[in-house]
Amino acid sequence: MALARAEGFRPVRWFFEMERPGIDRDLPDIPPLPDGMEARPVRLDQMWQFWGADVEAFQDHWGGFDASEENYRRWLERSTFRPEMVLAAWDGDEIAGGVVNTIYTAENEELHMRRGWLDSVFTRRAWRRKGVAKALIARSMHMLAAEGMDTAMLGVDADNPSGALGLYESFGFKVVDRGSAWHRPVEDAS
Repeated sequence: MALARAEGFRPVRWFFEMERPGIDRDLPDIPPLPDGMEARPVRLDQMWQFWGADVEAFQDHWGGFDASEENYRRWLERSTFRPEMVLAAWDGDEIAGGVVNTIYTAENEELHMRRGWLDSVFTRRAWRRKGVAKALIARSMHMLAAEGMDTAMLGVDADNPSGALGLYESFGFKVVDRGSAWHRPVEDAS
């Protein structure tokens, strides 16, 4: 970090990895979704709609999201992708929010762990502050426990504008690792 600072770089954003152990024996109650909404997995033919909702939800977050069709195809082709682990809150035909749950089996075997990841947790703007994310996070923890996991993990931008850090802490997630993004102004070459 001293070298980076000496070269003019400064930290501009902080990111946390958070862990919630004990999901195999201490799961949260699942709160209801708002009236008229239901939580269910996303069928393969609905994944593009889910992808678009995820991209839209993160458009106001720092750093953005690679929304390209090529990145979408890479996501679907990952060896860890399991469509039945993708969970959405549906308001009619609209996706209000979702969670991409992932189990990195090879990593778990190598590290002798049983942890699952909530890789992307999102709520679209029109449905924020209504309990959608809370209901989906609880369901995701139950889903991971049913798959034999004992720990849930996720990553979060410490300055997330929608208050995600506090929500995750309310579920017992604790920060276990910190990272940062650094920036150095580029001098005008003209």
